[in-house]
Amino acid sequence: MAPLWLKDWPKDSAKRAAYVDEVFLRVAPQYDRLTRLLSFGRDERWKEAVIELLPPGARQARVLDLATGTGAFPDLLRRAGFQGTILGLDRSQAMLARARAKCAAHERVYLARGDLNAIPVAAGTFDAILVGYGLRYIGDLRGAMVAAHRALRPGGVFISLDFGLPPSRWYRRLCLAYLFLFGTLWGLVLHGKLDTYWHIVESLRAYPGQRTLENALEEAGFARIAIVEQLGGISVLARAEKLAEAPAAAASAAR
Repeated sequence: MAPLWLKDWPKDSAKRAAYVDEVFLRVAPQYDRLTRLLSFGRDERWKEAVIELLPPGARQARVLDLATGTGAFPDLLRRAGFQGTILGLDRSQAMLARARAKCAAHERVYLARGDLNAIPVAAGTFDAILVGYGLRYIGDLRGAMVAAHRALRPGGVFISLDFGLPPSRWYRRLCLAYLFLFGTLWGLVLHGKLDTYWHIVESLRAYPGQRTLENALEEAGFARIAIVEQLGGISVLARAEKLAEAPAAAASAAR
């Protein structure tokens, strides 16, 4: 049972967006430090694993980083030798300010305010789309996956790293308790406020989980969907591809 003082995660998209904007305005200065602390230093390795899931020969790829936050993926991509164009989108101006500072020395890294449900690019623009810890904040998960599918070129890949919901109920409760207790501790230490990081547990309580994500990807038209659970399912890697040719088109051409 969740502590009574946790808020219910807003169901209305506009209210949720406003709440998320408020949250990240507060946490932006300490965001990178907090993710390292809560993950016991594994966060960067998990993000490197996302980059390793990009197709071979993708060094010149056009990459869209949704919910770019403080610019971790653009920075890691450049440090790994990727030379293609990278566009990072995020709702939070406070997080984008951190991303601009982190990526200031990198060429062809563009950062802009944008929403996962309304990706402002032409169809078939990108070779890869990455999302790090952003799916829990989306009001319309299926709609966002449709938008991502549209933005990818045929043969492109979608890769996400996020929290998940462990299939074991007792382990799920243990993980939520850990995130609540240590989020409260670090909220007090880093910000002087107990509730600074309660949004993590609030969003996870409302998140439909990795099975729903898998269904949303499939309904959006993605194929070769792989869901990899880490640490018993509290961390989840998801990878999916936009087929080079839609099955219906291939069947029609074969007639």
